[in-house]
Order: sequence, then structure tokens, then C-alpha cells
Amino acid sequence: MKTQLEAACKLYNTLLHAEQEEYEENKHTMNKTELRQLALDLRKQNQEFQVLHSQVAQQVAERFYQARERFLEGLANKPKNKKPHRYLSLVYPQSGWRLSNTRDVGQGKSKKRKARLYLSKIGFFTLILHREFPENQVSQVCVKLNPSGRIHVIFLVEESESQELSSKEPKNAVGVDLGIARLATLSDGRFLDNPKPHERSLDRIRVLQRTLSRKKFLSKNWFKAKRRLAKQHEHLKDFRRDLFFKLGALLAGEYDVLVLEDLNVQGLIQKSETKKRRRMRLYDSSFSELRAVLEWQFRKRGKLVLPVPSYNTSRECFRCGGINQSLTLEDRVFHCAHCGFTLDRDLNASLVLLKRAGWVPPAAPAVELRPIPPLPSLGLGRQGGAMRQEAPAFRRGSSLFVT
Repeated sequence: MKTQLEAACKLYNTLLHAEQEEYEENKHTMNKTELRQLALDLRKQNQEFQVLHSQVAQQVAERFYQARERFLEGLANKPKNKKPHRYLSLVYPQSGWRLSNTRDVGQGKSKKRKARLYLSKIGFFTLILHREFPENQVSQVCVKLNPSGRIHVIFLVEESESQELSSKEPKNAVGVDLGIARLATLSDGRFLDNPKPHERSLDRIRVLQRTLSRKKFLSKNWFKAKRRLAKQHEHLKDFRRDLFFKLGALLAGEYDVLVLEDLNVQGLIQKSETKKRRRMRLYDSSFSELRAVLEWQFRKRGKLVLPVPSYNTSRECFRCGGINQSLTLEDRVFHCAHCGFTLDRDLNASLVLLKRAGWVPPAAPAVELRPIPPLPSLGLGRQGGAMRQEAPAFRRGSSLFVT
């Protein structure tokens, strides 16, 4: 597969140079059809490009065309030469692949579904299927080599992304306040602590990054060190996504309506007064990804998601609606100067979200905040000093991920 990726990268760069020459000489940019035909002509003329399937070569041209269009629309930087060690995926749009020998192996918790995948010009792969899908509806197959060395095969299936809302009248709603200390505080009094996976692994990442910086660029040892660092980052990403999906499945199974604050995360990060450690914790919390996963979990079950403005949700009183302008980030208890109402800051914010969405929340819980049990099932358990990690069962969108 490495040979095919290098050839695809070289073909991309060749198309880029051909486009630049065409524009300099004739002040003309090639359209998608011309780029695809040029890719096929280059494949016929150059023996090196013949290691690519014909449709994979055309897909490389389409990738360059999309990059150029995004640049012209002001959405991305100008396309430039790709580096071979950063070109990590191939796409088979229609043909050139075949799935066979699908079978179940193992028993109990270790039971898996495997299959054999044939890719033209590459060979056979043994896959672990995470989900069942209709093979006759697959529109394209993407083979992705992760920087850590793992290979993912993504089957894109043509199906509706969202289901219609359930005809049943929603009975209960939950407001979710996102934060740094507590990742999520629910309006029913439960909360999920922020595991801060990146911050807990920062020492290990620093050692690996320092080791990488001391290696000769693009040497064998440099690639080995780069792979170890990529594995660490991939572990953190998988852990975080696993946690989000399990939290989303828990809430979608208990409630009919999800109320979230419409946070401007990028604005929070870019604030000039934001301290460096707080910026790191904002990145570590991944509010945008968490919100997207929670919304997808509800909508795929035909349930309602209501985003509400986040302005002053922490300073507004749930009982009387008064604003406590003196509340700071260090204050963890909300006290209303107008009516004397006192409650945990995050719990008050989650109740305010419900109120703003038009749902009359119940009286504020009289009991103390309680963690969402059981913690190990949500990926927060620790085993041998390391965070437990499980592969997520679902991912947002209609793409099906198969390893």
C-alpha cells in the first residue's frame, strides 16, 4: 500500500504543476473533467502511475479539484505540493474492490465479525466489521493509513443521515451544561467529571515529542518515533470519542428532548484574556465534538434537539431570572441577590437552559450532585495506571468505519 500512496502523492503534485503551467500560459484553469482525463493520460504514459487503479487515479484528480475550489471560495489555503509521508488515503469510488468470506469468529465478548476485502492493485485485507451494512448501497470505499500504522477501511453508504422526528409527544427533557471542571452537568442533578485525557498524558507526550525532535528528519528512527507519538495521540482521541458516544447513548435512552447551549467554542479559545492552561483544557474537553455526538445520538432515534443561546446561562437565576453580574469563574455556587436562591453553579445553568427552551423544569434537586454511575462503563476506569479504551460502536454521519 505504501507504493500506491507514494504514486498517488506524486500524481497529485504532477496535476498541481500542470494546472499552474496551464494558467501561466493560457490564463485558463482546467475543470473537473479535464483534470480526470489528464490523470488517466498520465497513468497511461508513466509506468510509475500504473500501480494505481484507473478510478483511484481519477479520484486523485477530483481531490485536487476540490482543494482548488475551496481555495477559490476562500475556505482554505492555496493547494501546494503534498509530502509522501502525509498522503495517507486512497478512494475507490465505484469499482476495484470486492468483499467476501464474511464470517463470525470467537464467542461471548470476544465475538467478532470478519471479512476479506480485495482492493485492485493492492491485494487482500482481513477486516473486522464494526457494523453490518448493505453492500449493494456502498458508493465508495476509502482506505486510510493512520499515522500510528493502523489501517481503516471506510465504506460510504448512501442513506438518509437523519430520521424523521418521532410522532410520539416528548415527555421528558434534559438540559446539559458543558464545562471544564465537570464535562457535563445534567438538569436532573447528575454530572460527569472531565477526565482530561490530554492533560493526564502530557508528560508522556512531551517525552515522545522531545525524542522525535532529536531524530534525523525522514530517517527510519524518525518514522519510528513519529509512529509512537501518533499512537499516543490516537489513544487519546479514541478514549475521548468512546466516552462521548457512551454518554450520548445513555442520555438518548432516558430522555426525549436534549437542550444544549449554543457555545462559540472558537471564541472562548481566542479570547485574549484566556490563560494558556485554560485554553489547553478547552481543547482537551472538545465541546464541539461532544455536542455533535450528543445531537447525532438523539436525532438518529428521532428525538428532538434544542440549541439555546449560551449568553449569561451561568449568571441567570433559575427561579427569578435575575442576573448575578459579580459571579466569576472561581465561584462554584450561584447565589441570587434578588431572591436569595442558592444552588450549584453548573446545575443552575442546566436548569436555565431547560427554561429558555420552553420546558418548565421541575424544582431544583434538593439532593447533592451525584456522578453518573457506573464510571468504568463510561470509559473512565483505570487499569494498570492507564485509561481503559474501547472502540466506539457508532460515528456521526452515514459513513461506516471498518477496521
